[in-house]
Amino acid sequence: MKKIIVLGLLLLLITKVTAQQPGPSQQMYIPVIAKTIDFAFFEQLQQGVMEAAKDYGIKTIFEGPKIGEPLDVQLNTFKKALEENPQAIVLIGLDATALTPYLEQAEARNIPVVGLDTGVDSPIFKTTVGIDNYGAGELAGSKMGELLGGEGKVGVLAVSEPIKVSTERADGFMNVLRERYPNIQIIPVTYSLDSRTDAAEAARNILKSHPDITGLFGINALMNEGILDALEEFDKIGKVKVVAFDSGKTITDAIRKGIVVGSITQKPVEMGYQSIVTAIQAARGERLPEYIDTGFLWYDRSNIDDLEIQKYLYE
Repeated sequence: MKKIIVLGLLLLLITKVTAQQPGPSQQMYIPVIAKTIDFAFFEQLQQGVMEAAKDYGIKTIFEGPKIGEPLDVQLNTFKKALEENPQAIVLIGLDATALTPYLEQAEARNIPVVGLDTGVDSPIFKTTVGIDNYGAGELAGSKMGELLGGEGKVGVLAVSEPIKVSTERADGFMNVLRERYPNIQIIPVTYSLDSRTDAAEAARNILKSHPDITGLFGINALMNEGILDALEEFDKIGKVKVVAFDSGKTITDAIRKGIVVGSITQKPVEMGYQSIVTAIQAARGERLPEYIDTGFLWYDRSNIDDLEIQKYLYE
């Protein structure tokens, strides 16, 4: 009798472990739940995802909210993905706290979750595919310190939503300035909603409160677009050094004109592709590193038209 019970328990355990593994004729399904779907960077991520899906013969989607839509859109998209019983999920998370119940459901059902771009503080994630955002912030800070010759007053415009990459980039930027350029004054971080309009208003407030500011750093494309709008309105173009992050036509045009000194670009197509490869490995139960770094590059007027840079500029 005991042997029968033990064999039954083992059978249940094996069934649970293998439930998400596709059979010989079943196509693996790995949905990608995005932070947004209608911005150039995320369109490039989607391109990489679709290329990998084609190369590896898997089924995927790339879904999420449009810019300005509420968090509930992403939560409902994640919930729907769970109902479709995927072998793994790739997630560009918006809010770690709100997502936790859904992540716990995925874990309970043995569905591995791989982070993409925006890391979320949760032990449930098998790994995250993205860049070293703190290191990228350090590079931006080093460039700013060099540009200002170690003197001046600097501000940071960051996203007010609880997004890990925003905090890491801002921290890296400020910490390297504190360590290497102690004579540069750093004002408290200014926060904005993740939109050009709100970023412009936040930048105006910085310029009003600190008319003697000499440098500004925006942690993503929308923050920098807002900074440029405010600088033009206050006739500060060329008078305030701008170090940017990401690309897009507004930023690349500003770099070519000398309005923005330089920016850091990511490799979104490669990032999206790698997320699918990694999710396949997770679905197969392979051991993964805590983080998979896809790298970043600094570009300015001196190298913006180099082929190595051009292929990573998303507009």
